[in-house]
Amino acid sequence: MFGFNVSMGLADKFRNICIKLGENNKPTYAVMAIATVKGIARPTFTMMDKHEDPQTKKYTALREGLTEVVAIPAYWACGELASKIAGKMSLSEEKKALAKHNFMFLGVCTAALFVIPALASVAIKPFMSKIQGDKKNTAPEHKLDIKETEVSETAKLQPNNYVQTFHPINMNNYAPAKMAGMKVGASW
Repeated sequence: MFGFNVSMGLADKFRNICIKLGENNKPTYAVMAIATVKGIARPTFTMMDKHEDPQTKKYTALREGLTEVVAIPAYWACGELASKIAGKMSLSEEKKALAKHNFMFLGVCTAALFVIPALASVAIKPFMSKIQGDKKNTAPEHKLDIKETEVSETAKLQPNNYVQTFHPINMNNYAPAKMAGMKVGASW
């Protein structure tokens, strides 16, 4: 009997949490939750790839994780800023609440399309180069030993031994599929 009451208590708590989330559901919360899961899962799965070079895996996992670290506050800031803009509109309270949600959604979309890629390119590239220690080309440089040969004066004066010929395309050799008896995909 005691176990039944505890499970009912947990079920009630879970139901209450779901109700609260449903009442105060903002687009920013969902996107930030997705970005958090991506920030954890994508680097983890990248590091689990057994067929990839270890250095490549480390670089890719770190870059994916850092992108989501940049994304989470960008989603929040853009969503809240857009919501504040909607709050300043002269609308009724019911329409203002709807406008806030819609503007917040547009703010999150703007973050995903423009803000996060811009921030990631500005912030992550210098950070990654500092972590890697600017190891752009660690391979030793190989120089080719090319020697110039001298061409005799008589060879320079002689004309080329080949003549470039031009053969115009004879359009009679190319017939449409129907005329040539070919059937592709349909019956004629």
